[in-house]
Amino acid sequence: MDDQQLWSFGTARLAAMRETLSGKAAELLSRQFKLYRQIKEEHAAIVADIDAASVCRDCKGQCCLNGKYRINSLDYLARLAEGIPTVADFTCKPLCPYGSENGCTMEPGLRPSDCVLFVCDEIDRKLSPQARTSLAGLEQNLRECIQDSSHLIGEEVGVPLLLWAERNSLS
Repeated sequence: MDDQQLWSFGTARLAAMRETLSGKAAELLSRQFKLYRQIKEEHAAIVADIDAASVCRDCKGQCCLNGKYRINSLDYLARLAEGIPTVADFTCKPLCPYGSENGCTMEPGLRPSDCVLFVCDEIDRKLSPQARTSLAGLEQNLRECIQDSSHLIGEEVGVPLLLWAERNSLS
């Protein structure tokens, strides 16, 4: 399967899996989605406070290139729960398949966790020690949220969606 086929297979399989959750599990997962979004928004706000946008503008988003493995299964499920479609264009290399020539098309709370957590050297140099400590705590919280969601769903949802789909297409 090519990337587009894996994407279609994986997103359909995740949507079907979400539909099979019991009422209680679905309710708990909904809470996890809210927490997941909140943590990512807090992380992004700390980085935004040091004018990271200007750093990204200057480097033209080099970290965003070739980002086909950025979105994980939980990122997709959280966007699905919000009713926000996630389009992937795997023909636009080297641009991220989830963005555009103008940058990311996703708001920070619904961006892939890998994208939110990544702090390049230039941004890191601008962070205060207190901000670094806060970011480390938020990263730990985000990873715990992914782990808790994985236990709730019964699947490892921190895996990049394309890799998850490939693994599941073989079974």
